[in-house]
Formats: sequence, structure tokens, C-alpha cells
Amino acid sequence: MTDQLKITDLDLTAYIDGELDADRVRAVEEAVSRDGGLAARIAAYRADKNMLKRIYAPLAEHSIPSAWTELARASPYPAARARHSWRLVGAIAAVVLIILGGWRFYETGHRPAPTGDVIQAALDARGERPSAERTVAVAGIGEARRYDAALEDIVGVNVQVPALDSMGYQVTGLKFYERAAEIRYRDGKGRVFTLYLRPSDGKTRFDQFERAGLRICVWQDDRISTVMAGTISAAMMQRLASLTYLGLTT
Repeated sequence: MTDQLKITDLDLTAYIDGELDADRVRAVEEAVSRDGGLAARIAAYRADKNMLKRIYAPLAEHSIPSAWTELARASPYPAARARHSWRLVGAIAAVVLIILGGWRFYETGHRPAPTGDVIQAALDARGERPSAERTVAVAGIGEARRYDAALEDIVGVNVQVPALDSMGYQVTGLKFYERAAEIRYRDGKGRVFTLYLRPSDGKTRFDQFERAGLRICVWQDDRISTVMAGTISAAMMQRLASLTYLGLTT
């Protein structure tokens, strides 16, 4: 019985999606009745699911590019991992939207990609290694948007500084390197969230993981590489990542 009550996030998302068998549904509901924390997580997951459905409803009008279909078929992960869909679909959907041309995300000039691992480069920038060629402090999104043209010149793509105010993160500064840039945000508790951008090496990549005490999300298409990092939960990273993707291009 003890094992039956070990409820995972996979169980919770599958429960919300109606994918559990009757025995597992009873186990989840019994555990939730005893644990207010589980009930709160279910409520948060449902809220995420509803929000992402509203945001990405336009995708229903388009077919998924064949390249992404082949990528999914080639995935080494078991099918059950797909039940994390509403934690990952926001980022994946944003990438698909860009591929479909639904947003004003377009190349403004060819930029050969910098060499080296983009994740390590992002972490080095976050840790002030190396020193930026130019550092700018800003007092909010209005002031930060004055540097959109500088970002576009560096990454070779039409972008703007994303506004993350709705998630409690205010933009506080930008750092510019020869071939990259970092946008820095801070929330009311002083927690720092960074967005690192540079030209892509042409390979498509999406990942989310922990490293050096940070939650990291990597998104890369054939034009631009972005690395987001912060001392936040996976759920919060997913929300911020979705908002960032949309904010870069709208």
C-alpha cells in the first residue's frame, strides 16, 4: 500500500489528462485527500494546462513540420515520458510557432555562429567570466527596449527584450559581448533570471535540466541560441520560458 501512495509528478499530470487506470486514480485521490501539497500541485498543473491551451490554440490550425515529427519518433525516451506534456508543450509549441512563421522572427543577416558550448558560455556570462564589452543598467522594460537594435545586430535576428513583469521579474540590465548578449532580470526576492542569446550553429535543440544549482532551459533553432537560467523550479522555468519565447518576437 505504501508504494501505491508514492505519487509522482508523472502520476499527477496523467491524472489531470485522464490517462490513469482506475486503481491508480483511486491511489492518487486517496493521497491527495491526505496531502494538501499534492492538491496544490494538481491545481497548479491544471492552471498551466488551461493557460497553455489558450496561448497555443492557433497551433491547431497548422500541421506539425515533418522534421519535428521525425525527431519525436527518433526519441530514445519511453512513451510514458510524454505525459509531462503540459510542462514541455509550451516551449515546444513556441518553437513550432516560429518554424511555421506565425511570429515576426526572421533573419536580418547572416551571422557565423560562435564556437564552444553555448551553455557554458551562458554560465560564464552569468558569473561575470569573461567581462562584458559593455554593461548597461536599466530601470525597466521601456528603457531596456532602447537596446533592441543592439541585440538584433549581435544575433542577426529580429528580436526585442522580453517583458517578464507578469511573472514578477523586472529587467535590470544587459551585457554585450562580441558575438552574444545577456539580459538580466530580478524578482521581488532578489532572485536573478538570465537570458543569454547568440547566433545558432544551425542545429535544433531544446532541453531543460539542473546544473550548478541552477535550473537551465536551452532553446535553439537554426538562427538563434538562447539559454535561460535561474534558481527556480522546473514549473516556473517552463512558465518563464514560454513567456520569453513569445516576448522575444512579439
